Amino acid sequence: MTTTLSGEASIVIPTHNEGENLRRTVDALLGTAMPGSEVIVIDDGSTDGSADFLYSGYRDVRVVKPAERLGALRARNYGAALATRPFIVFADAHVAPSPGWPKHFADALSELAVAAVGPGIDMMGRPGSTGYGHVWSDANLSWRWLSKKSMEPYEVPMLPGCFYALRRDVFDVTGGFDSGLLIWGTGDAELSFRLWLLGYRCLMVPSVNVAHHFKKVRNFSLNWELMLHNVLRTATVHLGQTRLTQVVAAMNGHKAFPSAFARLTFSDAWGRRDELRRTRIRDDDWYFDYFDIHWPTEGERG
Repeated sequence: MTTTLSGEASIVIPTHNEGENLRRTVDALLGTAMPGSEVIVIDDGSTDGSADFLYSGYRDVRVVKPAERLGALRARNYGAALATRPFIVFADAHVAPSPGWPKHFADALSELAVAAVGPGIDMMGRPGSTGYGHVWSDANLSWRWLSKKSMEPYEVPMLPGCFYALRRDVFDVTGGFDSGLLIWGTGDAELSFRLWLLGYRCLMVPSVNVAHHFKKVRNFSLNWELMLHNVLRTATVHLGQTRLTQVVAAMNGHKAFPSAFARLTFSDAWGRRDELRRTRIRDDDWYFDYFDIHWPTEGERG
């Protein structure tokens, strides 16, 4: 079944101390979005004044500042709650999309089984360095880029999180990004995985390219306890016993593992796992078989 979507989108941009990147991103999106679209900037605890320019005359841009630091995933959910257009685009604050992306995305999302779509991602300043979606490569939930398979939209296991579009109705039904994942890490992969398990499809749209600035130095410090927690939560919620055991074994030697596991134990991960098992129509065995995913064993890694 199909429906007709216009190219009008709600574009949600979480930002934290992005400097001039934010202005360039907003300008690039306003220059390529279809008339009638809206841009929602979530100024998530910035201290560098990088979002101040938005308060003076940027038409069709709404900037909101939450009362507390949310992190990228919760900030996306916060922005999505304010969105009013038929589909939502989640964009990093340091991207530049190619012209024509709204129509290409709207066409791909018009198939009702398609929940989400994404573009090829270029490393900004290095044309030709394009990745077309992700796949988990090992039990650490590390991932690798995929190469292009077709000129037409096609299925991928995971969409790139820096520029990611969902139909609004699907976002509302599925609850969006997992708010139990903390600050940063794993959330984009978790959402793609969950959409597949719930019976939807995720498509790569290779006719759209987005240049993404991959930072050598992040504008926030990495907290390994939170990052390991996010990996463990994703595995606990979604994976069967065999693969969950593999993930726990892979994580177990990290010095932050005990605190990450304790944080997981006192979370709602177990209830979320039970809830998903009542609503999903596929499991991790189906997913790994469908995309021919093979995690190397200890002997293969050695």
